[in-house]
Amino acid sequence: MILKHLKKQTETLHKKTEEDNLAKYILDHSIDKETYKRLLQQNYLAYARIDALLASNSSTLTAELKPFADKAKSNALAEDLKRLNAEIPQVDPVKDSYSAAFLLGLIYVVEGSMMGGLLIRKNLEACTHLEDIEQHHFFGKSAPEVMQRWKAFTQAVESQTYTKEEQQQAVDGAHTAFNIFKDSYSYA
Repeated sequence: MILKHLKKQTETLHKKTEEDNLAKYILDHSIDKETYKRLLQQNYLAYARIDALLASNSSTLTAELKPFADKAKSNALAEDLKRLNAEIPQVDPVKDSYSAAFLLGLIYVVEGSMMGGLLIRKNLEACTHLEDIEQHHFFGKSAPEVMQRWKAFTQAVESQTYTKEEQQQAVDGAHTAFNIFKDSYSYA
């Protein structure tokens, strides 16, 4: 129930955020290696910022959500950037405090982004300028792997009940996550 609410309440911002995403050049197969590096750096910056928020609030996270605050995405992006000899953007530590429901909104955006990553993964093979990259750690997840994680996330979320106030806090967290992504897309 809360996931449908989150999807509906974030739909406009989600679409607006995607407008500036360099991944569109993967989808049309025109991406070059320098643009791909920038895409990875921008994504690293967004995921690492969200990871910093989650880490600074780890004691607030519910037991059900803790497995999804694992830094797996930013670690995979860092590995891709290292292999491309690209700079890994610095992320400042965070000391802000947030509710568990707000953190749920952050995680919702991060986990949902991996579903879109499946379409990107499928199109990477057709990007001729990236043919010499043997392995993609971030965009290299298999569909069953991503789907299994999404299913586990939805089960963890839907196993709980949320007040109207918590639902709004989750929407606020999701909006914050989308704005973090939007900000990161200006990283040159």
